[in-house]
Amino acid sequence: MGALADLCTLARGGVVLLLLLRVGEGLEALGQVVRLLLLGWSLDVLDGMLARASRRPTRLAAWDYPLDAGLAWAGFAYLLGAGLVPLGLGLSWMVLALTLLLRYPNKSLSMLLQVPATFAPFLFAATFAPEAFHAALIWALLALLLDGRRFLGVVREFLAGFS
Repeated sequence: MGALADLCTLARGGVVLLLLLRVGEGLEALGQVVRLLLLGWSLDVLDGMLARASRRPTRLAAWDYPLDAGLAWAGFAYLLGAGLVPLGLGLSWMVLALTLLLRYPNKSLSMLLQVPATFAPFLFAATFAPEAFHAALIWALLALLLDGRRFLGVVREFLAGFS
């Protein structure tokens, strides 16, 4: 099980690279970007399930959260390159996030700062790639129905990081 979890982790790294290859492409790539993000988040869910089933840390466990952040920021980089997010605003947010994280290294702070980067591609898809947005909406609902307790656990971990 651990080896399968690690394969999912590696595959997420590949998804991050594919997303970064979309930077500079226009609005027409938004649907593909959203689908790649859904693939990445699906691999994250599967990776977690397999890692928990193995009952011991996997070799690539330390890469789990950095790849989560990589998915979020790679999607955001696409939005910047496509001109959907103004370059000055996007770069300012990224510099602010990096500055705060260097000063206050904390996973919960990192999660908070990447919220706009995580959700922005989906919000733009609601207008510019509605089919991809609907797929994302169905994905989110299914994820909550199938593994809602895990989601609540992540929220608790996030909140605990601020106390």
